[in-house]
Amino acid sequence: MPQLHFEDFTPGRTFEHGPRRLPHDEMIAFAAEFDPQPMHLDEDAARETMLGGLAASGWHVCCILMRMCVKIKSRGGRTFVKAADIKVTGQ
Repeated sequence: MPQLHFEDFTPGRTFEHGPRRLPHDEMIAFAAEFDPQPMHLDEDAARETMLGGLAASGWHVCCILMRMCVKIKSRGGRTFVKAADIKVTGQ
């Protein structure tokens, strides 16, 4: 990937950074240690939340995204990401 500059980032431009699967046991382990809330740990309790089911911790998702950004940077690219640019897909 060629080195990009600020002017190279135009609205709507996308970059592929994945996919990255998030296994159930990894999601639970992260939440148990760093974000122990019912919607991340307990499937029954999670169904009663606005999410309607078990969900990965936002902190976990941010950590995964950071890893993807570092991987891109290590190949000479630059990364600028905002939360609105992230697409989460179902199973």
